[in-house]
Amino acid sequence: MLRRVPFLVMLLLFSMQAFAGTGRIIILNLDSANVGLNDPTPAAPVGGNAGTTLGQQRLNVYLAAAEKWQNVIDTNVDIRVRASFAPISGCTDTEGVLGQASPIDWAFNFDNAPKPNVWYPIALANKFANRDLLPTADDINVRFNSSVDNATCLGATNWYYGLDGNHGIHQDLFVVVLHELGHGLGIAGAGGTPNFRDNLPAIADTHTFDLTTGLRWDQMTLEQRQVSQLNTGNLVWDGAAVRGAAGTFLKATTALAVSSPSPIAGSYDIGTAAFGPVASSSNVAGRIAIAADEMNADGPTSTDGCTPFTNASSIAGRIALIDRGSCTFVAKARNAQAAGAIGVVIADNTRTTCAPPGMAGVAPDVTIPIVSITQGDGDTLKTVLNAVNGTVQASLRLDPSQLAGTKQGYVRLYAPCTFEPGSSIRHWDTNADPDLLMEPSISSSLLHGLDLTLHQLLDLGWSLPPRTGRRVLKR
Repeated sequence: MLRRVPFLVMLLLFSMQAFAGTGRIIILNLDSANVGLNDPTPAAPVGGNAGTTLGQQRLNVYLAAAEKWQNVIDTNVDIRVRASFAPISGCTDTEGVLGQASPIDWAFNFDNAPKPNVWYPIALANKFANRDLLPTADDINVRFNSSVDNATCLGATNWYYGLDGNHGIHQDLFVVVLHELGHGLGIAGAGGTPNFRDNLPAIADTHTFDLTTGLRWDQMTLEQRQVSQLNTGNLVWDGAAVRGAAGTFLKATTALAVSSPSPIAGSYDIGTAAFGPVASSSNVAGRIAIAADEMNADGPTSTDGCTPFTNASSIAGRIALIDRGSCTFVAKARNAQAAGAIGVVIADNTRTTCAPPGMAGVAPDVTIPIVSITQGDGDTLKTVLNAVNGTVQASLRLDPSQLAGTKQGYVRLYAPCTFEPGSSIRHWDTNADPDLLMEPSISSSLLHGLDLTLHQLLDLGWSLPPRTGRRVLKR
């Protein structure tokens, strides 16, 4: 089972290397002797990280991730990063905060500001002004959780300090730093979401667009933003760079397409399983039928699919609708397959996020596609199916006309129906496929690339660098 751990915004951390602008990136090590970035604990070089102490390996990852960013964006003003590696409280065996960071300040209406009365993180504002607007202050604070290396925080999972992506069960610090860099560079708000600092939007707010209202966040009242932040699936990023690049990174979406009855017809968001085949352009099509099974210790309801189906004759040749809960997704899929189902739709049992859950498991014997839907969509289907003579015709198919994680050509933002501080709005929706760097939680499948994050920063006003080199500076 893959563990996904929430990110906490926001980080900016840079190194300096070839093909960047003339500004230096200065990392200020704030840790005391023998702790954090100065931890002298011996460590064997790993995955391209040549550090021989724990502290040096941590610092090397900072520098490598910073170099990755520095090679693709331009800055002509020094960026000073106050960096540390220290325990962050609240970590349990299954969940913990990986890092905490923020721009030290924001600026508006400075020299050469692209938009009036809009907050820019200080590093981006300095770039536009072509001078340091706050010469006596540093630009970024960042801290990562050293407790992750302890058995009491995230169990057997530790930080992985290699640079090659071979992290296995461990948390890849390199990827986490890349993610947080995106926040520090501007994928953030100047006030506590959905509030605006001094009633002025941050630059990211000017690209946060609600498809339901047809308004950007900078065009809304606070009351409208409070509603918008929970508008799951309909809050998107409207930047041209992201829209133009979405097809380069995102795959065609797999959808549950209901064709009849007409009142509920349409394409339904789905979650996918880590096992079983992926639906393709060859439709798995047929009627949906609600699965029924015995109520016992394995599964206390008659619709959870945890025991052999009692209505196998009604399931054979159809798509089985099963409730989430009680037993594993694999067990439900196997029972449906044994009953002759051609596919499985699992309805969620909570409205916490309003997003279909992903489904972990290993089952090479499962040969039918498995998808999930939200509790609300499950209730919609059940209402029709439980009516007299109620039938629902549907298909599980790859829809080449729509990219996973998009709506109406826009890339969707993470807007769960229960607001999540530090995660909501400032990340991509979790139904993107493949997983994107700026989703709200870390996935073991993430690559070491910057995917749509770079294009999001270009929408904010960052630019690609001139091809000039400079040396690395660290202090």
